Amino acid sequence: MKKFIFIIICFFLASKTFSQDKIYKVNGNVIKGKVLEVGVDEIKYKLPDSTDSPIYVADKSTIDKIVYANGRVEKFTLSFKDPENYEGELSKGIKINFLSPMLGFTQFSFEKSITPLKSYEVGLGIIGAGKNYELGNYYINGINTAYKRSAFGLFFDGGYKFNKLPDFIRRGTKKTHLMQGTYAKPTATFGFYSDHVLDYKTGNPVLEKRNVVFGALILNLGHQWVLGDKFLLDIYSGLGYVFDNLGPVDDAYFDNGAENHFVVQKFGQGATIGVSGGIRIGILIK
Repeated sequence: MKKFIFIIICFFLASKTFSQDKIYKVNGNVIKGKVLEVGVDEIKYKLPDSTDSPIYVADKSTIDKIVYANGRVEKFTLSFKDPENYEGELSKGIKINFLSPMLGFTQFSFEKSITPLKSYEVGLGIIGAGKNYELGNYYINGINTAYKRSAFGLFFDGGYKFNKLPDFIRRGTKKTHLMQGTYAKPTATFGFYSDHVLDYKTGNPVLEKRNVVFGALILNLGHQWVLGDKFLLDIYSGLGYVFDNLGPVDDAYFDNGAENHFVVQKFGQGATIGVSGGIRIGILIK
């Protein structure tokens, strides 16, 4: 009889031991105990050594998984691709090209995140809203005359971003913002403007007006940072194909600015290779 009671007690103690929940932390440690509550940001549990054990609290971001006594497994490992990890974060941004006024234009853009890895961006540029470049200073009949390009026009661009989310530490775990990351963005641009060029056919420089239509297909590579969950900093550069309606330059016709279409800079005349680049700053909006 005593032997039977002893076996019952051992079985009870063994079942109590094996009925413990196991909490696996990201750092590899394992906590054995009884899980009381799994909240949004924390997990509450008791240790198995005493019925009077206090209630402990663990930051959910430090937990990899819980293996319950009945065998059920609940994982908490952060997935950068899971939209639930970015709930509450702002997913739209308005930006301005910070350096564009120095290059003779002003550009605004709007970006909308579609998924944690993809977004689209569209922009509008006002050519002439910025520095007015000089074509040169010339003395004509003893008078010093400054000739300026005086361009005015518009351009539109749009692109689709393919993001690579970075790893960094926040609240003890790896996390990132929905709008932050290194990206590749194929971009299409179309614009038109009028400006002045110098004509030397008469022997003296004469301003002539021209109308320019241009387009570009550029692959931009860049990185965007989110600062304080509110501000955006986007640095990028790109290489691609540029075309326009400008023909070959006459020897006596100084086609100033023919290779500079403001938002894109091309190499040589006609349809050829071009580059782009810039620094955009902005804010996140709802």
